[in-house]
Amino acid sequence: MVLRRADTLRGVSSREDLAFEAVVRRIAAGPYFDGLAAGPPAPLRPAPPAAVSEAEELIGQPLPSLLRRLYLEVGNGGFGPGYGLLSLRDLHRSGSTDAREGRKGRFLILCYWGCGISSELDLADGQVWGRDPNPDPGGMPCAFPQHMTVVDWFLKWAEGTLHQPWLVQDPTTGVWRGATDAEYAAVLEDMFGPGSPAD
Repeated sequence: MVLRRADTLRGVSSREDLAFEAVVRRIAAGPYFDGLAAGPPAPLRPAPPAAVSEAEELIGQPLPSLLRRLYLEVGNGGFGPGYGLLSLRDLHRSGSTDAREGRKGRFLILCYWGCGISSELDLADGQVWGRDPNPDPGGMPCAFPQHMTVVDWFLKWAEGTLHQPWLVQDPTTGVWRGATDAEYAAVLEDMFGPGSPAD
């Protein structure tokens, strides 16, 4: 795994560079994925350029540059939120479920969180979506926008403030939507008390 320190980069100039460096620091500090493991995690191995090209050919467009860089310089999945960023081999997904939910475009599953919950990337606009089928809201879509880009998503993970997607019914409007950070904080505080850990 190639890990570059922030001071060796020539002036970290963008949010994308900041996100990359934050991910590298989080990985170096360990543990580098949130899911439960039966033992120590496998060493990270960057993806070969040919694997990235093949994945991009399968999805019909280039990967977002941060995602591409993480695969090429850090590891071919196995780090990050939930059970870890999926490997390039597992990244592509068909659109059949998305068509049933009325979503258009091409979506990539970024990671699984368990219990059918996933984080997904909309390749059309670069937004991250959550999918939580567990409330089973009777024919309502279980996918929802999380109002962040993949750069924001990785920054939040590196900062320890990213939560798994959680579909909730708004107490005022009755509309199903993704939980807010404040709702997460309230639930965590109820469960663990003030200053509770992130999930």
